[in-house]
Amino acid sequence: MSTRVKTAMLELDTTFHPETAAFTEENSDAWKLISLCEDSLPSDRKRTAYRERVWDGDTVWIRQYVVGYLKVPGRKLADELRSVLKNCTKYEVPNDGRTSTIVRPSPPPVPNGPDVITFCERLKGNSTRHQCTLFVTRGNFVMEVDVSGGNGDLAAATALLTKIAPLATAALEKIA
Repeated sequence: MSTRVKTAMLELDTTFHPETAAFTEENSDAWKLISLCEDSLPSDRKRTAYRERVWDGDTVWIRQYVVGYLKVPGRKLADELRSVLKNCTKYEVPNDGRTSTIVRPSPPPVPNGPDVITFCERLKGNSTRHQCTLFVTRGNFVMEVDVSGGNGDLAAATALLTKIAPLATAALEKIA
């Protein structure tokens, strides 16, 4: 399963964005999927294989996390996230000192569906920036992509997520 997770990692180069010529970090630490107002999504504790890649530049920040589960369908995690999003509009980011407010651009950067969830957050601390998230499931796999771009405004984050979504979806389809 870990080989399949690794296969879904995005290869971004200067044709995608000048600052993604080299990713800054890749690891296989067990990170939690985005959990917003809760400690974690209940089924995420059953993850089997996982990998993270981060691109961190002056005008772009992208974090990709791919998770595989032996016995949990990805759609179950999507349903858990949808349930959280129904009631979660604002929360304190743990160990960060920032407050997040969920904002949903209309129309969303990527069409939502049974296997796709998108939303954005306004993160306010010493400064304010926007981060958008793409949450995609296929079979027993989940891919989460978080992005922030430009000067941290909502339009830049939304545009970056819209640009990366087809690449992320295609990468996940290769393994599931």
